[in-house]
This record gives sequence, C-alpha cells and structure tokens, in this order.
Amino acid sequence: MPIGSLPGALSPNRRSSRRLVPEDTRHCWLVLFGSFGALGLVLLAYFVSLLVRPGDAYWTWLDGWVVCGVEFAGSILCIAKGLVRRPGRAATLALGIGLLAWGVGDTVLTAQSIGGATPPTPSLADAFYLTFYPLAYVAVVLFMRAEVKRLSPPKWLDGIIAGLGAAAVCGAFAFHGILRDSGSSPLGTVTNLAYPIGDLLLLSLVIGGCAVLPGRRRAPWILLASGITLNIVGDTANLLQRSFGATRAGFIVNAIAWPTATLLMSLGVWLRTRPSNPLTPPKPTGFFLPILAASAALVILVVGSVHSVSRVAIGLSAATLLVVGIRLLLSVREIQTLSHERHRQAVTDDLTGLSNRRHLFRVLDSFFTESDDTLTPGRSLAFLFIDLNHFKEVNDSFGHPAGDELLRQVGARLSSSLRQGDLLVRIGGDEFAVVLVDGDAAHAEEVAQRVTASLAEPFILDVVSASISASIGIAMAPADASYGAGLVWCADVAMYRAKLGNIPFATFERALDEEGDQMRLLEELQAGIAQGHLVLHYQPQLTLRTGEILAVEALLRWAHPRLGLLPPDNFLPIAEEAGLMGPITEWVLEEAAAQCTAWREAGRPLVVAVNVSPSTLHPARPGIRGDGPLPPRAPRPCGREPGAGTHRVVGHGRSGHRWSRHHGAAGPGCGRLDRRLRGGCHVLGVSQQSRRGRAQARPRLPGRPPRERR
Repeated sequence: MPIGSLPGALSPNRRSSRRLVPEDTRHCWLVLFGSFGALGLVLLAYFVSLLVRPGDAYWTWLDGWVVCGVEFAGSILCIAKGLVRRPGRAATLALGIGLLAWGVGDTVLTAQSIGGATPPTPSLADAFYLTFYPLAYVAVVLFMRAEVKRLSPPKWLDGIIAGLGAAAVCGAFAFHGILRDSGSSPLGTVTNLAYPIGDLLLLSLVIGGCAVLPGRRRAPWILLASGITLNIVGDTANLLQRSFGATRAGFIVNAIAWPTATLLMSLGVWLRTRPSNPLTPPKPTGFFLPILAASAALVILVVGSVHSVSRVAIGLSAATLLVVGIRLLLSVREIQTLSHERHRQAVTDDLTGLSNRRHLFRVLDSFFTESDDTLTPGRSLAFLFIDLNHFKEVNDSFGHPAGDELLRQVGARLSSSLRQGDLLVRIGGDEFAVVLVDGDAAHAEEVAQRVTASLAEPFILDVVSASISASIGIAMAPADASYGAGLVWCADVAMYRAKLGNIPFATFERALDEEGDQMRLLEELQAGIAQGHLVLHYQPQLTLRTGEILAVEALLRWAHPRLGLLPPDNFLPIAEEAGLMGPITEWVLEEAAAQCTAWREAGRPLVVAVNVSPSTLHPARPGIRGDGPLPPRAPRPCGREPGAGTHRVVGHGRSGHRWSRHHGAAGPGCGRLDRRLRGGCHVLGVSQQSRRGRAQARPRLPGRPPRERR
C-alpha cells in the first residue's frame, strides 16, 4: 500500500479526510513501520553482500539501482510526514526534499557510470548533491528552534564552540587532500571544496545542537543527527579514498552510509516523542562537547606550530578559542547576575516585594553581634510585630487573589508610614514586622499609632472594599531580649495581649507576658476574685453648662498584693481566655448596683455605666447566670442583630433592681455595652460606637493606672 494513499492521518488534505477510529490509526502505523522494517531488511542484506563479495566487485543493479530505490523510498516517507504534519511541517518538507535531491543525484551518477564510464567533474549529479546541504541546514535550524523556544547567548556559544571545534578537526584531515587533488579546472576545484565545507557546516550544526539540547525529548533529534553524521562519515571515507587510495573498508562505509542515513532521518521525523513530565526539573546543559572541541582546537594550534597543518584547520581552531574567550566572559557576567538575583530572591518576599523573614533575622543577628562588642557604644532597637485582624475573613470571602492583593496594598501603606531608614518585613501570612534601629519606646509607640492610622481607610479590592485593622506588639532590644528569636517572641506575646484586649498595640512587660508569670497571674486572679481584691473606681460625667454630675462610669481595677493596682488591660485578656469573665462581670454588676443604691438612698440619683465583654452575653460561652442581675435571656453579640428595630426585655435582679435591655440598631464592629442604672430602673443599651476609649489606651506599668477618658 503506497504511503501517499494511507487513509486519514497520512492524507495530504486533512480537512477532507475522515476521522480515524483507533483501528484505522493502528493499521496505518503498522503499514508505516512495516515499510521502514522492509527497507531496513534490504539494507541489512546489502551490507552482508558488501562483506562477502570480492573487494573489486561492483554490481550496478545492487550498488546503484537498489540503493537509489531505498533512498527514494526514505525521502518519500519523509515528505509524506511533512504533508500531514502541521507543526514542524517546514522542517520536515525541507529535509525530505533534500533527501530526494540526493537520491536523484545518486540516480544520475549511476546512469553516468554504466559501462565503467567516469563521470565528469562537475557533473549533473553534483548539482543535486549540493542542493541537499542548504535544505538540510534549514531543516536542522527549524528543528532546533522547535525544540528550544529560547536559548541564552551562552548556550548558543556552546553550540558554536562545539561546531567550530569539530570543523577544525575535520579540516585538519580533509582539506590537505582536497587542495592537493582539487581537479584540473577552477570549477572542479570549487565543486570538490563545496562538499567538505558543506559537511563541516552541517556537522557544526549537529554537534552544536547536541550541546544545547541535553535533557530534552531527544529521540527524533538523535536519529536526525545520527543520519547526518553518517552521511558526513560516508563523504569523508570517499574523500580519503580519493586522497590516499581505495580501501575495502572505505568502499563499504561509502556504499552503506547514504542509504542508511536516509532511512534514519526519515524514521526520525515519524518517531513519536513521549510527553514531558512537568514535575521533573530540566537537566542542566552539559559542557563535555564544548570542552572537547576547545581542547581539540588547542591541540591543532600546538601541532600546527610544529608540523604543517591546513590553514583552514588553523583558522577554525583560532575561531574556536576566540569564541571560548567570549563564552568565559559571558559566563562570569552570568554568574555575577545570577548571584545578585539569587541573593535578592533569598531576602525578598515574592508577593509584596518587602524583605522577608530571612533578611529580618540577618539584621537582628547583626545588631546583637555588634551590641556584644564592648568597644561599641550601647544602641537600642525597637521591634514591632504586626498581625492583621480579620484577614482570614477577607481571604475566605473573596478568595486568595483578593487576599494577595490586600497584602500588597497593606505593604504599600505600611511602607508609607515609616521613615526611610526603617525596615519593614513580611514575616509570613498576615504577619509583618518593623525594625527601628536606634529607636526608643516612645518612638515605637508613635510608629504603632501611624501604622494603625494608615490601615483605617478601606482597601479597594477589584469591585469590593474591605476594612481591616492590626494588633501590634512592641519589644525593645537589648532590654527585653538579647538575641533575635527572643526579641520576636517578646513582641509576639505582646501582640497577642493587644489582640485579646482589643487594643491597637501593647508593649512587652515581663511580669505579664512571660509564660510562667501568666500562669501565676491567672492563679492570683482566681484567688483575687474569691478574696475580694477587685475594686471599682468611678469616673464622673457632668454637663458643661451647669457642672452637675449626672452619671458615672464604673472602672475595674485589681488591687494586686504584689504588683500594685493593675488596670483592666493587664488582666482581663487572661480572664477572657480562662473563662473568668462571667464571675467578674457578675461581681462588677452587683457592686455597681449596690453603689447605685447607696447613692440613691443618699439622695443622689446617678446613672452608672458599666463596660461588659460581649463574651458574657453569648449563649455558647459561660457568662451571667439566669438568677443574676440580668435575666436568663441574653441578647445576641453586637453587630449580629437581625433587625433594625428595638425591643425591651424586663426582669428583676437579686438586689431588687429592675433591669431592662434595650437593643438598638447597632452596626458591625460595635463592641461597647452600657448598663445604665437609674434609681430602681436599669437600662442596658447597645452603643453604636466602638470601644474608642480602650482602642486608644496603652498598657502601663503595674501600679500606674492610665488616664481615663469618657
């Protein structure tokens, strides 16, 4: 069955061909590779005949016509592949037409040699032979471009070095005989020189391709390169026979080389390549061929200084070493660029472009190493650990691309709130850090305030806007820690206390933040609740017009026997985490109600406001009992109220006071609950204001209560 009539996949017109079913495709491939197998058997039989026949025997029907038939069949198979293959069609057609031209040249030469005649130089066969070379160059270059989409200049130089070195070696052996037996006419000399020059250029391309294509799907390339190399070997054997006399080995190589080369190149264009595995890293380019070529060029130059060597070989060797020098310069430059790029990637966060955790610890280690030097004057360093609040909700609601964009915008805003000499680092996830070299605690708190203010405006994410805040922990070096990891830990635990206390930032305090002291403080808090160490202070609220005091706000303090009078920010986060807010809230309300009763009996009907944690109102967490000053039914947490209207729930506490809870249309983010006790009627209001007073408060040292605001 002729190749051109193969159905479906081998049809020149793919639009008109019917869609092949698997059985038809399998049949086509069987016919195709059966044809290659038959041609291979013919060549094997021909090779055996060359071995067993007498040395001077030449059979025209076998050495001429059968060999030409094999070459024609191989070239037609290659052209057929070019007609049915859309990607890479130009390379396959160029190679197939070149093989066909060589087969026509062999046919013409066989016809001119009938009867023992000697063909002239140049002849018509030489025109067909030389047509093969430019077509083969085009095919090899197109094939390499299809396999390698982009090559760096050093890779191309590796191929050029390998090709020039191989050409220099061949020129050292070939051109001397060619120039000696160049022929009687100038045209004959040009024709005889055209073959080795064409072979050298083709060999340079093939070896250069082998130098730049390692680790890729190389089976078709190996067959193509092997066929071209075998053709060059056959031409070299023919040249050596003309220069140094005919030998049996040279005759066999010259006879079998071209039909075998045609078959290998045709099979290479039909060979299927296995799909590459994207999980497998590409193999690096080897340096064996360029090093071998450079060594050969150096040997030729050394030998040429002692013995007579072709000028062509000398010129090619010198060109090889010149390209080697250029390659070395580019390699040095590439190594420097690569080193800088790798260093930048190692210390830079890919998402935000900020410095990363590795760079942070390098800076901290450098600071502490310098501070250990007794000859260096003492320096300080402020470290701010920044953790974004509600980032996970944004990431889960709008997707990871929105979260990544939010992190990039956060990095830009934080950078705008810092000085030029300050270091901003993305530690990972939604955690950032700021390093203030030679900064004190006051400057660190000022930076924390600027950072908080920079995050106040909403972030525009495509078609939505998101509002987030941050919890910041501040630690000082060397006061709080004497090494980098310890300083980060101190700022981290201070940040955690700020997050639990719902305040923007907190400074590390060893008595409160160290793990052992926290456990001790929790035990002391439990004992203090039982022993009545909690006290209430009252901040008056008056009218500016008359100066009359109309209400007071209850402020909780802990009279600690060891640390002194502690503000709520120093112990309420621990109580919140340990589940102690229920009994604390119950005590505060009872104490405030008792004080309100005492003032009422003294003729002063004041309103008492109490700040209560929303966790005590959530039904899923331990809070106020049903028989306490508040009724069993508790309102939903602020910001989750389903309706905008108001309602009132009335009940009675143990002290006989009448309580009512008034639910307003509080918006999201509300965190302040005011219980106002008016004589015998007590109103619980849900404020639409956030806890601004607490948001602006800063943790103080034990025994120094903060200045209260309304």
